[in-house]
Amino acid sequence: MGRRKTISDDELLAVARAVFIDKGLAASTRAIAREAGVSEAVLYQRFGTKADLFFRAMVPPTLDVEAVLAAPAAGSPLETLERAALGMLRYFRELFPILVPMMSHPGFDFERFVERHPEAPLGRLRAGLIAALEGMRARGEIAEGPVAPAALMLFASLHSVAVFERLGAHDGAFDEATIRAMVGVLWRGLAPPQPDPGAER
Repeated sequence: MGRRKTISDDELLAVARAVFIDKGLAASTRAIAREAGVSEAVLYQRFGTKADLFFRAMVPPTLDVEAVLAAPAAGSPLETLERAALGMLRYFRELFPILVPMMSHPGFDFERFVERHPEAPLGRLRAGLIAALEGMRARGEIAEGPVAPAALMLFASLHSVAVFERLGAHDGAFDEATIRAMVGVLWRGLAPPQPDPGAER
């Protein structure tokens, strides 16, 4: 039995999160209790089952979505997208160590997770990106047409970059120039059509 210690639920969850990230689903409640300096009984009294403890602990990190997607005071729409992309990638890098064990849990269900955590940044980030692109479209800064597929492409691409980094691609970190180039490829598909100079002749 671990030594008795006054510890808050949040502190216990932080310890559990660290152990689950380090050991994955194989982490035992005994190891978590030992690391927290409490008995296993305390964990079960406060959180019920190991699965309940796992899902309470593995909550995605917070994110100021509005700040990530906000247009800078000065800058082009392309620079706004580049800035947003770099902020999203930073978040995905932070999220990845939590997301992998969470998705590996046999009891994980995305829809149920969203219901439990309506303020989780992933859903708000994608919705916010769509709203930002819709604003650009309304101002004539990007081409007419549906923006949701473009948002999904950028969102999924940046998430994949975080996955590839975790696998060791590019020595574990893509440089900023590569991310800006990815946004540039998307931008060239979104940019409003330019007038044909020959049409005025």
